[in-house]
Amino acid sequence: MARLLGDERLESLPRGSGAALLAAAVTAACLGPAAAIALAGSGVGSGGTGLAGGGGQSGSTTTTILTTTTGTTVSTSTIVKITTPCSGSLGSSNTTTAPAVTTTVPTTTTVTTTATTDTTETDTETGTDTTGAPTTTTVTTTVPVTTPVTTTVPATATETTPGITTVTTTPACPTTTPAPSAIAVPKTNPFNRRAMWIWEMHYSDGGNVAAIIAQAKRYGIGAVYIKSSDGTSWWPQFSRELVTELHEAGLKVCAWQYVYGQHPLAEANLGSRAAHDGADCLVIDAESQYQSRYIAAQTYITQLRKLIGKRYPVGLAGFPYVDYHLSFPYSVFLGTNGAQYNLPQMYWADIGTTVPFIFAHTYEYNEIYRRPIYPLGQLWGKLSATSIEDFDLYAKAYGATGVSWWDWQSAPLKYFSDITKTPRQLVSYNVNKTPASVFRGNKGDLVIWAQQHLYGAGFHIAVDGQFGPLTQAAVKSFQRRHKLTANGVINGLTWDALLKVTPVNVRWTRHGKQTVAVIARDGGTTLDEPEPSWMKRARSRNELHRDVGEGGSADVAKR
Repeated sequence: MARLLGDERLESLPRGSGAALLAAAVTAACLGPAAAIALAGSGVGSGGTGLAGGGGQSGSTTTTILTTTTGTTVSTSTIVKITTPCSGSLGSSNTTTAPAVTTTVPTTTTVTTTATTDTTETDTETGTDTTGAPTTTTVTTTVPVTTPVTTTVPATATETTPGITTVTTTPACPTTTPAPSAIAVPKTNPFNRRAMWIWEMHYSDGGNVAAIIAQAKRYGIGAVYIKSSDGTSWWPQFSRELVTELHEAGLKVCAWQYVYGQHPLAEANLGSRAAHDGADCLVIDAESQYQSRYIAAQTYITQLRKLIGKRYPVGLAGFPYVDYHLSFPYSVFLGTNGAQYNLPQMYWADIGTTVPFIFAHTYEYNEIYRRPIYPLGQLWGKLSATSIEDFDLYAKAYGATGVSWWDWQSAPLKYFSDITKTPRQLVSYNVNKTPASVFRGNKGDLVIWAQQHLYGAGFHIAVDGQFGPLTQAAVKSFQRRHKLTANGVINGLTWDALLKVTPVNVRWTRHGKQTVAVIARDGGTTLDEPEPSWMKRARSRNELHRDVGEGGSADVAKR
């Protein structure tokens, strides 16, 4: 499933797992209670690295010995409890039992018998004869005597080793993944609910706000994302009066703007305008126009945060398949002071895939940026009710606490009804949030993200998006430092350790070719980096058939 960055071949590199923890339990079960206790005491499964992608706690092992008395019989049993790192929002539990083992062993036993011997007893009898004279007669008799005799003889005995029950528990992951960089966490999270996108108000219930409110309440919609600008054009449909009216009805209101990167300062100013009009959050809809525009992305983010502050909630709605877009500046939009939330456009029908696959592929790459993911699904085109229900079902399985849908004007009422249906239960589905591997020869933003963290870990390499020999050497050294297999591949376990490092801030620039380390105002280290020349030639594929949300009519959107 994982594609090589810049290559369409399927990746077959191994991923991190909790197999070692389970193996320890099986070993303990085979060796018996003493071995199980020894393994538990030595910390099997504790202090190691967690499952990649889950970002959860390290595994741990505890052993419990139970003694049961029934009448005069005393029996013992051992329970080995293993806790592995988290997985998804559901978690799992698996129990295996090693039966009691009965063996026959040689021993000895004591046997007591009896022996009989004859003993002579003499007795004297007195009397008188016929004349009356006294007489004495000696009588001798033989008396048998029985005595016990104890001897030791060989024998066999039955010895039973109690059975061991191994319980492996994988707890559910937290609903949000902790950010690796120093990013300001908003006081409230408006993305944490069901939401609908509104592109053009005039085509959404005719622009009737009362009708929109009534429909939102009928279908459990807690937030609406309304377009506020397109490029450098402000859309009058978004206003303080509209926000106030929707707020009074109990709805959260987020503004979203489609950005192109040609005039990033002006786009940031319009984003700030929507925030100051009362929007609860801002969503950046950045798509193909922003590919290879690292400087523009940084200019936009820097200006936006200057105007709205670091704690204001911002989300990025970008391409879901990171590996298809090597030169898209995810690491800027989702980096330090960027968007705190990730809303990938997971339009499964438009892409031409299934709901399970789009979740697996999207999470495999987007988890690496360590921003809480709130999937954006589609409600246009020919869709089955089952696929709409499944989207919500898989979102919950992957730990997402909010889902949004594109979009109000395109969705028939049947689709509104479908998003409210109680989804069925997943059966035999393994949520895999293990991040994709990155290795020598790869190019792209994931490599840039890795190099920023390697630099933050003390390896002063170029942040150029090219996984060459110097980057590989830094990865191997990092792996040895963290007692990981030093193969130079940033796989699940390596990502898990690397993303705990605060990445270096990168200031992208066009002037000069030399990498110069300077001291940033906040005391952190910043790098001046030229935009890599390979970005202009990078081959990208668009999984979506169009840039959804681009353009539209500001005129018909007027209220």
